[in-house]
Formats: sequence, C-alpha cells, structure tokens
Amino acid sequence: MASEESSAATAAPPHHQKRLWSPVRAQAADSFWILMIIAVSITVIVTRVSLELTGYPQLGDDTFHIAHVLWGGLAMFVALVLPLTFANPYIPWITATLGGIGAGLFIDEVGKFITQRNDYFFPLAFPIIYAFVVLCVWFALRLRARRVRDTRTLLYHALEEMKEVLDNDLDPFEHAELKGELAYVLRTTTDTEERALAEALLGFVENRTVQLAQSPTLIERAWIRTRAAASQVPPRIILRAILIVGFGYTALNALFEIVAFVALATAGGRQAITDALGYAVIVSGKSEYLVSDPYLSALHALAIVIAGLLALLAAILLATGRERLGLRFGSASLLISLLIVNLLSFYFNQLYALLATLGQTTLLLVATLYRWRFVRNVNFAFSDRALSSPLSTPPA
Repeated sequence: MASEESSAATAAPPHHQKRLWSPVRAQAADSFWILMIIAVSITVIVTRVSLELTGYPQLGDDTFHIAHVLWGGLAMFVALVLPLTFANPYIPWITATLGGIGAGLFIDEVGKFITQRNDYFFPLAFPIIYAFVVLCVWFALRLRARRVRDTRTLLYHALEEMKEVLDNDLDPFEHAELKGELAYVLRTTTDTEERALAEALLGFVENRTVQLAQSPTLIERAWIRTRAAASQVPPRIILRAILIVGFGYTALNALFEIVAFVALATAGGRQAITDALGYAVIVSGKSEYLVSDPYLSALHALAIVIAGLLALLAAILLATGRERLGLRFGSASLLISLLIVNLLSFYFNQLYALLATLGQTTLLLVATLYRWRFVRNVNFAFSDRALSSPLSTPPA
C-alpha cells in the first residue's frame, strides 16, 4: 500500500504556474537607443548635405531610379535578421547602428510619401524628421531615468551577462555588478525558483576559476580617456564663458526679432506686421514654396523671444555667480529652442536650420558637462547618468 502511494506521488504531474508575458527591459536599452538616434541623425545630415553639395544626383536612368530609401530598407532588414540569427552580446550594438542608418535613409524621403507629387523637397518633410528624432530622444531619456530593479528583470540581466563569461569578455566591473545584483535578488525575492537560480548563478560567478577580461576594449579605453579629459579640461572659467556667450547670442537673436517688429510697426503699422507674418518664401532643395500662415510665423517669433529672454537671464546669473539658477533658466531656454523654435525653423529655413540646432545641442552638452563637474544638485535636462560611468568618477 505504501509503495502504491509512493509511485502515485512520483507519477503526479508537476505544478504549473501562470506563464509571464510582461516585457523585460534590456539592460543597455537606453544606450542602444542613444546609439540608434545618433546613427539616424548623422545619416540624415550627411545625406541631405551631400545631396545639396552635389546638386541632387540620381542613381538610375530613364526607366529606373534607385532611391536611397531602398538602401535604408536593406539596412533595416539586416538589422532585423541579425538578432534573429545570432546571440552574441555585441549583436544589439550592430543592430542599433544599422537600424539607425536604415531609419535615417528611410525617413529622409518622407516628403515623397506624404505628397501626391512624391515631392522630396516638400517643406513639411524636415519638421517631421526633426520631430521624429526629438521623440526618440525623449523616449531614450525616459528609459534612462526609469531603472527597473525587480528580481525578474535582474535575473534576465544576469543570464545575459553569462554570455560575457562564455566570450571571455566579463570585465572586473561587470563581474562586481553581476554579483551585487544577484545578492540583491537573494535578499529581496520571495520566489523559491528565483532564489534557487540566483544562488546557482552567484555560486558560479564567485568561483575563482571564472576568467575575467582584464584589458578593456578599444572603445572602452577611448571612453575612459574621454571621461578623464572631460573631468579636467577645459577649466571652469572657459566653460562658463562658453555658456555666457552662447546664451548671450540667443538673447541677441531675440533682440533682433523684437527690433524688427518694432521697426515694422513704426514704419507700416499693423498691416506691415501682418504682411510680414503672413507670407514667406520657403526654399527647399531645388524648389520654392510661397506659404501664408501668420499663426506659425507669430508662434515662431514668440518662441524666439521667450527663449531669448530666458537665455538673457541665464547669462546674467552665470556672470554674477548664481550658477544653479542660471543653469535652470538656460535649460528652459534651450528646451524651448530645441522643441518649438527649431521645429518651426526647419519648416521655414529647411537645411539651414541645422547649424542653429547643432549649436544649441552643443551648448546643452556644455551646460550638462558644467553641471556634472561643478554644480551637482541642479535639476537639469539630462540626468547624471548621461555623463556618468562606473569606470571613472567626476572630480570633487
């Protein structure tokens, strides 16, 4: 009788749990997004500038036209099949790069897909491209700001790190981080299976026979050197001067906008201002468009003035030593410029708005660097993780 009960217990089916379908964020998801955004931006800029400089040549003949959107589709297809085919830890980095290049070549031709005439030079194309990049940046920053620490996610990341062990690519920092995350899972989990898996993995990574990659890769060495240089040079006075001049230029641009409106109002009154706002000639590639939209023009001018006034306050505060408040006003000015002014500038000025955008982005990076090095507790547009790395620390 006892043997029958024992055999029945042995033959009992295993306990089944509900299958989990909730997505798990990749460990380096924000870095993949940043790399993809850089690839998209550089691809669009290089494509547009090179076409402008070469007179918009076409690859093909009287019958065929091989548009660069086809190369973009090919790059995105390769980026899609790589992670479906290979499991190496470096594949997502290649996927992000190729996917960004493909997406850049694709969205550069958006003007052809939103017009009946397949108009590559349609004025709305550039604002759409810029808005797409801005949305991607916003999503990447959201990813960077929201760090998930649940035990299921950490175990996913630990299993991913095991690929580094198989490739002899687990460096000392990754080794320490992996042990810390597994120890955190052991302290917090209430799931017996998660605990058993974490114990097994932690026992493995704590084994002295695990081979660690002692020498960093070429990219890691370059990043370490870049951070070391950024933590020392340029000196504080130079960075502050760059910020004051940059914000001062933004304020001067707003002053010119105000002076122009005052001059129009003085010379021709309200009708002159209405005419100036109402009509604009947009030069886009080889085409010219006459548009009449006083509301967009007025919004563009108003955003320039508001951004300029905030930039003026930032420059004054930085010059007088009130850095925290100055950086807050400066970040607000740059956000208005990048999110509103430039979106409309790309409609009216097309390719020529790139210089202003690159300048403002550079100024934002300089302000972020200044904050990282000298002003720690400022609520700025980018988080500390935007310039932080476990490989080195900023100066005290």
